[in-house]
Amino acid sequence: MLNLAVLPFMPIVGAMTANLSQLIRGENTRKISVGLKTFITACAAFASVWFLLLVTAIYTGGDTNTAAGVEVLALFVAGLAVFSIFKLDRFIGERTQVWLFRLALPIMVISCLTVSLFG
Repeated sequence: MLNLAVLPFMPIVGAMTANLSQLIRGENTRKISVGLKTFITACAAFASVWFLLLVTAIYTGGDTNTAAGVEVLALFVAGLAVFSIFKLDRFIGERTQVWLFRLALPIMVISCLTVSLFG
């Protein structure tokens, strides 16, 4: 089982991944002007989140506790699904969303590292 203090981190990473997926696919309902550097940073975050997720699930579960690794994956998928199904991007302002695109990679790395160390 995961530590309750790190429980909200993986759904946040899942929601951010869904948000990045909408940007990369061009499925945003609003036309947000995103610069090239921001788009490249968002693409790098989207590409690296899968590696971060795999490493986090392996290190959290370890050799003996497979349930913790499965819990990490389930929480990630729950965040991804909730963001996509309920279209939560409509509650985020345009400037905030651009900054989320820019800061996605550090937020995801810090979240996964925190879950790996303290989970």
